[in-house]
Amino acid sequence: MRKNRSARVFGGMVLLSWLTIPFIGRQHIKRYLSSTMFISFLIMVESYIAEKTKWWIFPHPAHPYLTGETALLLGPFLAGSLWIKKFTYGHFGKYMLLNVLVDPFFVYPFHRIMRRANLFKVGMFKEHHLLGIFLLKAVLMYGYQYFIVEKQKPQRALKKKPIE
Repeated sequence: MRKNRSARVFGGMVLLSWLTIPFIGRQHIKRYLSSTMFISFLIMVESYIAEKTKWWIFPHPAHPYLTGETALLLGPFLAGSLWIKKFTYGHFGKYMLLNVLVDPFFVYPFHRIMRRANLFKVGMFKEHHLLGIFLLKAVLMYGYQYFIVEKQKPQRALKKKPIE
C-alpha cells in the first residue's frame, strides 16, 4: 500500500511539473537545459553518496530501480530550474533571491509533509544543511550556465563594410 501511495505522490509531482514545461518556451529550454542537466548529474552522484551514508532517506521509493530523488529531480527540480532561469538569468541577485525564497519551501514545509507521509526524511543532515546544499547547487548551476555554456557561444562580430 505504501509503495502505491509513494508512486502516486511522486508520479503526480513529475506529471504536474512536466505539464508546465511547454509554457517555458523552446528557446529557453534549449538555452538552459545543459546547466540543469549538469546539476542533475551532480545530484545523482550526491544521491548515491546520500543513500550510502544516510544523509536523507526515502523509505518507499516510487520504483525499486530508481533512487527516491529521481522523481524530485525529473519533476519539480527540472521544471523549477528552467522556470527560475527563464525569469532571472542575467541578474544574479534576482536569481539568488528567488532561490532563497523557493528553496526553503522544499526544505521546511515540503519536508515536513513528506516526513509525516513517511515518504522522505532527513537522516544525518538537518534541514538547514539541506537548505545550504540547495543554495550551493543554485550557485553552481548559475556559474555553469554563465562560465561554461554562455562563454562557449561564439561572439559574432559586426561586419564592417569596406570603405570605398
